[in-house]
Amino acid sequence: MKKTLAVAAAVAAIAVVIASLGAPPARGEDDAEPAGQSLLLELKCNMCHSVPAAGIEAKTKSEKMKGPDLGGPVEADAETVAAYLRKEAELNGATHKKQVEISTEDAQTILDWLGSLETTG
Repeated sequence: MKKTLAVAAAVAAIAVVIASLGAPPARGEDDAEPAGQSLLLELKCNMCHSVPAAGIEAKTKSEKMKGPDLGGPVEADAETVAAYLRKEAELNGATHKKQVEISTEDAQTILDWLGSLETTG
């Protein structure tokens, strides 16, 4: 009987400790990908572009179709980048290879995320 009470007391003590730690975060709360990364993947930018700092590899098999690696600050503003991606404007004298339907706000979200990444080299 004493042993049963001791086990019950130990289980109760463990329960108190666990309860005092609080509930674990909901799945995806702490490990959710940033909004800019989600948009980049949703728009399938990773078909042609890698983002090495985020571990994202371009899926294209053709070096001819592969675009430049992304990451780090971008000199252009979101409105210009969005127009470039929609093939409405040139950027550095070039047009984007594929038309991407993107809003200025979504472009800003992606640019903010890319700008926050550590770049190497």
